[in-house]
Amino acid sequence: MIEPAGIYVHLPYCAVRCGYCTFFVETDDSSRAAYLGSLEAEAAGVAESAQGAAFDSIYLGGGTPSRIPAADIARLLRAMRARFAVAQGAEVTLEANPEDVEAHTLGAWQEAGVTRVSLGVQSFADAELAAVGRAHDARAALRALAILSDARVSLNADLILGLPEQTPETFLASLRRLLDHPVDHVSVYLLEDSREVAEDRRGRPERYLGDDAQAALWLSAGRLLAERGFDHYEVSNWALPGRQARHNRKYWDRVETVGLGASAHELWGGLRRANVSSLPRYVSELVSGRRPTVFERRIDDEESEREAIILGMRKAEGVPSEAVSDYIARQADARLAGDWRAWTEAGLVAERNGRSALTELGFLVSNEILCRFV
Repeated sequence: MIEPAGIYVHLPYCAVRCGYCTFFVETDDSSRAAYLGSLEAEAAGVAESAQGAAFDSIYLGGGTPSRIPAADIARLLRAMRARFAVAQGAEVTLEANPEDVEAHTLGAWQEAGVTRVSLGVQSFADAELAAVGRAHDARAALRALAILSDARVSLNADLILGLPEQTPETFLASLRRLLDHPVDHVSVYLLEDSREVAEDRRGRPERYLGDDAQAALWLSAGRLLAERGFDHYEVSNWALPGRQARHNRKYWDRVETVGLGASAHELWGGLRRANVSSLPRYVSELVSGRRPTVFERRIDDEESEREAIILGMRKAEGVPSEAVSDYIARQADARLAGDWRAWTEAGLVAERNGRSALTELGFLVSNEILCRFV
């Protein structure tokens, strides 16, 4: 049985660029009308190659999709449903920042078909939020959570571990405060070392937690979330039973996804594609009748196998042990087999019921482990 595909739509507009941000964003929204029209044009063209495919998730990411007027969100989702065979009961996620959440806006999102909101809380400590240029404070986050708590939407909230000015006490306080609300999914991300963050870290290292402190907090967060009934199902994600992110799982399971918008990536028909990270070029290419891709590459069997291991090991259930051993046995680099044994002996990798998976300690160094397969 072929699993239904997903649709990702990139909405790049933000009020400000946060200090840690490495995504393609724009703080000038004067091009919004032209961009939304171009999104619909791209969807129309892509839909021709997706005839017969079923879809059960749409993810509106960014940027800050919650900054787009609700009427435009509704128009965009109508266009997606008109072009693609989107199932009834599809998961429709909208990323939001706390300062954009209002009761009437939430009602309009739900009317448009949004079923899941992913809220960028990041912290409840005002000093930490200000240090990375967030546009909201703790009060705005609490207000947004109160509004969302009364809605019939699935609710994810993001926190960041390693923010400047953060202490072990403030991070755990933020997590506990978040869990006082009816969230059913929590994402905890390590601070991205953007150029701005990297420069600040070099100049003012005392503002940042050390690696050991972050590792201890990561494990403490996992224990606290487990006590509250959350399953750690992917490196950065915890969910209550039945509330895993359907769309995000498609990436880790290598299920086909369409990517629409500037800088969007997709996996479709055995090809990986990425769109240009330029609004003027994105719009002009579509006006000229061309899809604005910056690269397109066919994935061969070896790359598919490698991706299945790298992405599959991000999940708590891991991958079939036989697939890993077969892959390692064929590699010219004999050191990989030794590394795998060392990781197992160190308790970073474990085998359960014929599957190999990272342990909680292994999740902490997942990048270092998985990069060895590249």
